[in-house]
Amino acid sequence: MGLWEFILRGGGRRFIKRKGSDAGEAGRAMEELRGSLYNEFHTSEGAKRQQQRFCGPGVALTFNFVVSVGIIMANKMVMGSVGFNFPVALSLIHYIAAWVLMAVLRALYLMPIAPPSKSTPFSSLFALGAVMSFSTGLANISLKHNSVGFYQMAKIAVTPTIVAAEFILLRKGVSFRKQ
Repeated sequence: MGLWEFILRGGGRRFIKRKGSDAGEAGRAMEELRGSLYNEFHTSEGAKRQQQRFCGPGVALTFNFVVSVGIIMANKMVMGSVGFNFPVALSLIHYIAAWVLMAVLRALYLMPIAPPSKSTPFSSLFALGAVMSFSTGLANISLKHNSVGFYQMAKIAVTPTIVAAEFILLRKGVSFRKQ
């Protein structure tokens, strides 16, 4: 009788799976360690702690700034010097590259697995994603036809414009208290 026949006939369960009592003290300690590592890397809270341990807000903000400016300069170069005249397709390429990178980071357990909030309906998340995708495509079209300086100033002016529009149209005020 070969090993595969032994495993396939049910003897494999005894061969592969051990009972908790026969694991011994070292086996139980190893199981507890594996469980704690699983919780440390597979929960969003554990991953957030890991991220906060490795980089603080200054590092995160600097990284965000450098990457944003780098993407803008690369987009301008691709649409100007190289002559790629499809800004919406360029946005699609960015989204595909970002999705692949996030899948790799998730597979390596470097990015937290965070399920969507149960209180937010899927339709709202889908609408937000569609608007964000649309705005990225329009931003690349703007970058194609304008200088990088004007593009950056227009991008910076978005937030104060939204605040002013909400103040004028919806009568909303700005709260300085932290909630």
